[in-house]
Amino acid sequence: MLRAAIAVLVALMLSMGIASRPSKAADAPVSWLPGETREAKDARMTWWTKAKFGMFVHWGLYSIPADGEWHMRNKKVPLAEYSRLAQEFNPTKFDADAWMTLAREAGMSYLVVTTKHHDGFALFGSKASAYNIVDATPFKRDVVKELSEAAPRHGITFCTYYSFLADWGHPGGQAGCPPWDPASQGGDKRAYISHMATAQVRELLSNYGRIGLMWFDSDGSRDIKPEESAAVVEVLKTHPQLIVNPRLQGVKGDFSTIEAHMPLIRPKVDYWELCTTVNGSWGYTGSPARPLDKLLPYLITAWGMGGNVLLNVGPNREGIIPEDSAERLRQIGAWLKVNGESIYGSKAGPFVWLPWGTATQKDGTLYLQVFKWPEDGALCVPLANKPLKAWLLADPAKSALPAEQDKDRIWIRLPKTSPDAVASVIALQVEGEPQSTFASLCLNKPVTATSAQDSAGGITDDDDYSRWRCAEGTASFTVELGAPATFTTLRICPIVNKVTSGILEVRHEGKWTTLRKDIALQRDENILTFPPVTGDAVRFSFTGEAKPPEISNLELYPSL
Repeated sequence: MLRAAIAVLVALMLSMGIASRPSKAADAPVSWLPGETREAKDARMTWWTKAKFGMFVHWGLYSIPADGEWHMRNKKVPLAEYSRLAQEFNPTKFDADAWMTLAREAGMSYLVVTTKHHDGFALFGSKASAYNIVDATPFKRDVVKELSEAAPRHGITFCTYYSFLADWGHPGGQAGCPPWDPASQGGDKRAYISHMATAQVRELLSNYGRIGLMWFDSDGSRDIKPEESAAVVEVLKTHPQLIVNPRLQGVKGDFSTIEAHMPLIRPKVDYWELCTTVNGSWGYTGSPARPLDKLLPYLITAWGMGGNVLLNVGPNREGIIPEDSAERLRQIGAWLKVNGESIYGSKAGPFVWLPWGTATQKDGTLYLQVFKWPEDGALCVPLANKPLKAWLLADPAKSALPAEQDKDRIWIRLPKTSPDAVASVIALQVEGEPQSTFASLCLNKPVTATSAQDSAGGITDDDDYSRWRCAEGTASFTVELGAPATFTTLRICPIVNKVTSGILEVRHEGKWTTLRKDIALQRDENILTFPPVTGDAVRFSFTGEAKPPEISNLELYPSL
């Protein structure tokens, strides 16, 4: 009788909306921390979302051959030979405070250091393995300890990278390829996970004070059993405010990581991060830093899509961050001193893409980061809102810039010269929630492909993670626009493999015309511009590619 009465009461409450039925989505974990609510996770992520900018540091024995952090695997160096580098590793010019000072000068708020990369060598003293900087080198100093102590002195949140399953320097450690040194690399994976990887994660979280973020890596290696990942979670729970990335199998990450690739569309996740390098390499190679006019807009674009940026430097064998990399960071920091209001604590702007730059928003203000200053001084902002006030962040007086609405556009009159040679920022306040009036003509339009038709829809949807998984080196796809449309710009991105033989065609009144041929596409944003052309379909094809490309997005835009 009691059960029946309870059942009737629950049914009544459901019908009145007093109670709600549980759902699988509601029961799904929101993070690695068991039982955490969405609200609690958002609170835990607060410092990270406000910070926006961190320093990544790849450093280890691989700085000696100066061939990058994958030197051991790429050259198939036996462990007995590679490990001898430890006897040469004596970075007496390493200065933890100098690194932190540079991070602050760059406008960074956190630092992630490779405590152990795939080569298996640790930058901290470890009881789990003597293959570390304290026990195996003449340096004898615990780099992780010194960095963890220096970080709070400079207002930096200290964070750690750890290559968990991928380890080319210990028996049982894995690689994303067959072992090249079976005598040293063979062994029991289960024992390695328990006695080496999990043990070292425990050491990191026990011996180095507050750690803000644990950045796991894997070299594509997987096959961790549920009980093993559960054991890792138990260790992570000793730091309940820890943020964890998504690269450890069985441990739900707090954010999504996109490595050295700029999405064309904002990732459909609450939190995401772009990790990239200042000079095109992770570990030290001596490669020059990228020019500021190339690097800075790249970072701002990620911020414009609501992401964090983790920018890597690779110190040399002496422990010194190369001066050209350091100077580039200082230049970014100088820009942030003037324009950081538009970055720190911001969220994504309302636009997918703008031909002149990008945008962020915060506390009711839009921030327009302009990379291409209009020659006529008139900036066209595709918004349906009424403008209230616009001003330059470089202007301490916040003098109002003339701004007026014309149908579904706002026109802002700018000074003849841009305040910044790379990117100037205009603050814009509008009436109501910003409503963009500029979108790709291809969005959600039907696609027909000669290969992998089942995934072709990923080319035009609004999800950067979906993609056309082409399986052939000669293939094409056609996007039907539904009606004739005029456009001037194409954006396209092969997320896997490059394209060297692309051909772009447009169909108008039943006739196909070639717009471009011999198109080369990099694994990043590719923009093709041309005089206005009208058509009701576009076709992109390629021939004889050695590795089939996988296209994440294709977009067409009219002139703005």
